[in-house]
Amino acid sequence: MAPPSGAMAGVWAINDITSGVWTAPAGVTPMAVVAPEVEVTDAQQAAYALPGDGKAINILRDFPGRGTVVWGARTLKGNSPDYRYIQVRRTLIYIEQSIKTALDQFAFAANDKQTWAAVMSSVSGFLADLWHEGALMGASAKEAYNVQCGVGTTMTEQDILDGRMIVAVTLSLIHPAEFIVLTITQAMQGSD
Repeated sequence: MAPPSGAMAGVWAINDITSGVWTAPAGVTPMAVVAPEVEVTDAQQAAYALPGDGKAINILRDFPGRGTVVWGARTLKGNSPDYRYIQVRRTLIYIEQSIKTALDQFAFAANDKQTWAAVMSSVSGFLADLWHEGALMGASAKEAYNVQCGVGTTMTEQDILDGRMIVAVTLSLIHPAEFIVLTITQAMQGSD
């Protein structure tokens, strides 16, 4: 008998490589798992998937003809409409970290229209690639994401004087009508 955390880390890693962080690591058979120690019924599973405190537990379950599979893709923020599912939370973390890393190259650039256009182009290109891979929902790129950066949209003149460049990214994850907004601030040269 072993704790399931190692098996689950393996499931996530393989899922990331084969399907992307935006795909739920559920319904997957963990390697080297023979069977769960305790059998869980559908009724018992429901109590773990939707607990009152929102701290959901994804259970390894055994099904005839399928074997042992990961049954669920919920997080400990089960009462949050934005962060209820593992793949949504991990996709947001991946996108936010990727954009922050991409913005590092602009830290010493002038905080002006030319830089804002370059930033929006860079971030939009990254998101277009994700949309093509299936990470973002929408029949078109316009439905899947929007990137804004500039005075009058994401910043004020005071933001520029204070050395802040603010990029607003709107994403459509899981359902085309559900949007999550990320606001990222980049410190610019000469700011304290």
